[in-house]
Parts: sequence; structure tokens; C-alpha cells
Amino acid sequence: MLGTSVVGQKVDYKIHKNIVSKKLCTVNPLDIPEDKAGFVKYEWEAPEHYDQQSEVKKLIDSKRKRRFDGQFQGTLDKYRQSAEDVRPTVGDNYDGLPIGGAGVPNDNNMAISNDGFVVSVVNSTVTMFDKDGTHLGIRSLRAFVAGALPSLDRTYDPKITFDPIEEKFILVFLQGSLSSDSRIIIGFSTTQDPRDAWNFYALEGTPFGGPYWSDYPIIGISKRDLFVTVNILLDNGSWQDDFQQSLIWQVDKESGFNGEDTLYQTLISDINYNDEFIWSICAVQGAPEPDDGEMYFLSVRPGDLSSTDVFLHKVTNSQRSNDTKYEVELLSTDKAYGVPPSAYQPEVGFRLQTNDARVLSAIHYADQIQYVQTTSVEGHDPSSIYHAILDLPSKSIHANYITNDTLDYAYPSICYIGREGVTGASAITFSHVSELDFPGTSVLFHNNFDGQESLYSDVVKVKEGENIIDRFVPDSIERWGDYTGIQPKYNEPGVVWLSGSFGKETRFNGVWVGEVRMNTDLQPDIEDSRVIVYPNPMAESMYIRLDILKTTSVKVNLYDLQGKLLAELYEGPVEAGSQSFYFDRGAYRPGMYIIRMLDGESEICSTKVAID
Repeated sequence: MLGTSVVGQKVDYKIHKNIVSKKLCTVNPLDIPEDKAGFVKYEWEAPEHYDQQSEVKKLIDSKRKRRFDGQFQGTLDKYRQSAEDVRPTVGDNYDGLPIGGAGVPNDNNMAISNDGFVVSVVNSTVTMFDKDGTHLGIRSLRAFVAGALPSLDRTYDPKITFDPIEEKFILVFLQGSLSSDSRIIIGFSTTQDPRDAWNFYALEGTPFGGPYWSDYPIIGISKRDLFVTVNILLDNGSWQDDFQQSLIWQVDKESGFNGEDTLYQTLISDINYNDEFIWSICAVQGAPEPDDGEMYFLSVRPGDLSSTDVFLHKVTNSQRSNDTKYEVELLSTDKAYGVPPSAYQPEVGFRLQTNDARVLSAIHYADQIQYVQTTSVEGHDPSSIYHAILDLPSKSIHANYITNDTLDYAYPSICYIGREGVTGASAITFSHVSELDFPGTSVLFHNNFDGQESLYSDVVKVKEGENIIDRFVPDSIERWGDYTGIQPKYNEPGVVWLSGSFGKETRFNGVWVGEVRMNTDLQPDIEDSRVIVYPNPMAESMYIRLDILKTTSVKVNLYDLQGKLLAELYEGPVEAGSQSFYFDRGAYRPGMYIIRMLDGESEICSTKVAID
């Protein structure tokens, strides 16, 4: 049964028109000397209340057990590549923050111009690259605005997008986490080259006065407007427990790109349903290019243990028309979502926060909206991805869970990747981690031809982690990141670029930027498969995991360091994906050994294992 519309409920809101912001400055960011850019030592130290967990989160985590404390389960992905499917090919990819340091959490996002200029933003830093990945410059967010706002002292939560109509960038970030100094900073580039001039403006982060401030921006663009949504929080409160309301800012793009002295906005506030304020509103990005005349938004109940409620918002008419219309209705989806459990890392005692189940990213193509969240899945231990398709004519919603028996998935982003012959395809990126895998970034493709059953590609790891994240929080639950980023290369159909996090060798949060291409001719390369053992060194027993990229028959053998075959551990068919089996050390002496996976007599991959 597909989810449907729920009628007969009370909706309320307010629209505030022609709010005025004056231009702060026009600045070339690289005019600021690097030694004054403030990025090397500048990191956000979160207030003490920020890392509180809600009671729902504590309940979920208290029920979750380490998967290796009992019988180990197999690790088969829920979705398999099919003949009609498309598979991601990873192209150019590189460190999105090669110098300086990321704040906590990562909060990474990126955009790419038609000419191939890449802008990678992370917490308090902006890094620029050319189309070949050559590093062009790095500046802190506060340095970007030069001296026009000398009081910038806590800049964070950056979001960036490339406008394919104007062929320019838009950067949004926040300043301050108290009502005394809360602002939404917006920058409009003047060309495709991010090193050229930008026009900056500031929206009021406390637009109605009182002890409140703006947090967690989500942005989207239509042909005429920029939309920024934020959550209003109480001073010195936590984002879980002190939410007040969510706002939608509608900003005239033309004024910002032209660098006019006055920037006009429309503000939609007091959005509530049955006298309850709607929490966290996600802009739905039009595809393959921005929508014209209307803009959709989505909300859910992100703090609920389990829910099927979905709020569909729509804003009609441009800001310049002075006739903005707004509406919202409650829909119901066919599968429940809920607050995700915290994630495990390979090192005992270091887990990662997955936050809540808010809608993080969404796209509108034809008569469908696709959106993604992080979620729990009933009867399933790891954190997972919730991917749903909303049919606008019928208002029905069908959802799928993207899961793995071992890996935790979190912080998804989605974008359009259609091209001729594969028009309805989307790409979904997300963070991954497990007790066998350091934190990294993954991607998969989805296709849905004319309402047929959804098809998902294999999950492809764009960047594997190098170590755990052990950066900031003194207890066992580290800040992983609050979002990722993904954007089409607008003048290259079938190509997207993404930004995700990974655990660096230094145990810090890293940033990875990568190109991903749709290639229907690509077949999985079995030589990219892996063998992983846990624990290593082994005492009495271990689990062997095979990550295999296509269905085939393999042999798994144990050898000594001189290459002598000691045991045939497994021989038979394996499906594409991940699977595991148990191995008892038996009478083997302490020392180093080699486990090899073979296709016939040819080695696919191998790994060393120590026996204590």
C-alpha cells in the first residue's frame, strides 16, 4: 500500500514580504593574504550542550549491541546489480582539504562549474580547484568576507551550489550561535571562476527578536530565486531539545548576482500543522535544471522513533513578483523511518553520531520527487539510508531501505544523473563505516523507468577510510559530519561530483571530492574485490569477509609466507556483494600467514593475517 495524502488538518503560517538586506562587500577572496586567511588554526569548538543526545537516541543506542559479540551474520547488500541497471564509475577524485584543518564536525559540501572549477566547503573553510584537481587556493569563511564583517568569529555550516542558468556560484554559511550575533551570510560569485569577485550579503539570523538563533541551513535554487531554510533554536539550548520553528527564506538571485546595493527577501515563518511547528525543511532541487514558477520542500518528523508522516511544501511565484504563495500538506509513506542508531568504528569504544532522520536532500524530476534520509530499520542493526519516491499527481510515496548487514550508512545526498536513454536516473552518496571499515564515502545509482520497479546499482566506495575518527568528543561517540554534497556537472549529462568525509591516517575528519560517471557499458572489475579478516591478529577464531564485485566462483586458501598451501578454506559460488564465513585456527602455530581469493588459478586479491 503506497502512502497517501492525509486531509482535514489545520495548517498555519505567515509570509513577510520585501525584507531588505544591504550589500556587505564585493571581494576577491584570494586578495586576502594566506597568512591572514585564518584557516590553519581556526576550528569550531562546539558548546558543551551541542553533543547531548535525545532520549530517543539513547534508547536506540542502549538496545544496539556490537555485532561481533555474538554469532556473526553475513554481509549481503539488499540490492543487486541487474541487467537494466547502471553502475557508477569513479573518475577524478582527490583530497578536498589538502592543507589546513577541518572543524568538527565535517559539514562538507561542494559545487562544480561548467568550466570545471570545483569549490569544496567544509565547516569553516573554502578550498578551490581547477578541472584537473590543481589546488587554486584556500580561505576561511570569515576571510571570504574580508573586513566587511570584522566581528565574524564563529562561521560554520557552509552550503554551496552552482547555478546553471547564471553559470555562477552561490555560497551560504552561518555566523554565530546566539541571538546577539546570528546571521545568514550569502555570497554570489560574479563568474564561474571562484577566484574572481563575490558579492556578499547578510540575512538576520534572529528576524523576530528574542533569545533565538538560526542553525543548519539547507539551500536550493529555482530559475529566479535562492531558497534558504534554517531551524530557529533557543539560546544555549541543544538542537534536539530546544527547536522553536523552521523558516523558509526566498531570496532574489538577480540582485545578488548583479551586486546591487539592496537584496530583497520574502520570509515564510510560523509554519505549523495542528499547532505543532514543523521541524527542518529541505529544499527540493529541480532537475535537470532549476524549476520555474514553483519550488517544493519536504519535512518529516526527524526525532520520532518511528513515523510515516511526510510534509510536502510548495512555494509559488518569484520573490520579485511580490506575490509569493505557500501551501503545505501532510502525506503518508509506505515504509516507516526513524532516528538512526549510532555507528561503530573498527576500534572498540569509538562510535560515530548519525543525528536524526530529517530529510537531507531531494530532487524534482518530471512528476516525481526523490528524497533521502538517514534512518533506522526495524529488525536491522546498522544505520541505513531511506530513499523514497513521491508521485506528485497521486501524492503517493514508495520508499526503499538501502542497507548492509555490517556497514552503517548515514548522511545521504541525492542528485539527478540522467542522460539520453537513461532519463530518470539519480545518484546517491553517503558516508559508510563498520567494525571492519574505517569511515569513508560511497555512492550508488538508482533508476526508475516510467514507474517500473526501482533498480539500484552496487554500492561503490569512492573513498575508503585510512583510520578511525577520534577528534573531539571526549566520550565514545564522535561527531561524524552533518551532511554530504552531490551535484550534476550540468553541461555533461551522466556526470556528477560529490563531497564526502573519511577517517584520515591522523584520526581526523577528512574531506574527499570525486567525479562519478554513469556508464551502462561498464562491467564490475573482479580485481577490485577484497578479503578482510576480523580480528587480526587472530586468537582462537576469525571471520573472513569477501567483498566481491560480480557473481562468480572462487577459492579461498591459506598459505604460509613461503607460498605453501596449508588449507582450502572455501571453494564455490559467491554472489556480487559481501559475504562472510567463520575460520577456526585449529593447530596452526603463531605467526604470519596469507589468505588468497582465487578465480580459477588466478589470484583476485589477498591479505596477511597474524595468528597469536
